[in-house]
Amino acid sequence: MNKNTKYLILSLLLLTCGFISAVGQNDNDFRIYTKAGVKFDIIKNLSNTTEFELRTKDNTSKVANYRLTTQFGYKFNKYFSLGAGYSIIGKPSSESTIWSNRYWVDATGSLHASQFTFSLRERFQQTFSLGTSAILLRSEFKVQYKIENSIFKPYISCEPHIYLFDSLTGIKEVRCNIGTNISINKNNDLQLYGRYTRNFYQGTEPNYFILGINYHFKF
Repeated sequence: MNKNTKYLILSLLLLTCGFISAVGQNDNDFRIYTKAGVKFDIIKNLSNTTEFELRTKDNTSKVANYRLTTQFGYKFNKYFSLGAGYSIIGKPSSESTIWSNRYWVDATGSLHASQFTFSLRERFQQTFSLGTSAILLRSEFKVQYKIENSIFKPYISCEPHIYLFDSLTGIKEVRCNIGTNISINKNNDLQLYGRYTRNFYQGTEPNYFILGINYHFKF
């Protein structure tokens, strides 16, 4: 068994153990998020990622929403980058699909120490739905580790969502993630992750666990 296979098995075991525990807690929902997309460089340091995502809810028995997203990123150097994106989101309901539009801009700073990368991303996001809008500040702190001679880059991150300029103020939710990026080859990569989302507004959504699987083709 080679090193990459061992890391993959360990990653899957860690995620599986977490979600077995999650399913056993009746007050939490279990969801699966799947995403597929393409990445390409427009010019030097400027890239685009376009992807389709499907999200489930109610212990994966229903579709929560689906979304088409395109985002651009510009990398000034290994320490700083900027990004901007747009999503159209469809949320099925009993009568029809509710459509939302979302845009965001963000900035990410990174520091590298040996095999570790520490990053902080600040994102301003606004979502329009049914004649109303919600504005959020999303701050993600992430620690990623590069394993030598391996296709795996495991990471952990924490991301609070904070309402801004709205009748709703304060922390909306906090997302805690553990996962790994997998560079299959120069054209294909995967991301596997587990997430726990803690909601702070009563009457909105339950707390929930997520198993996420993302695939991208790069050219």
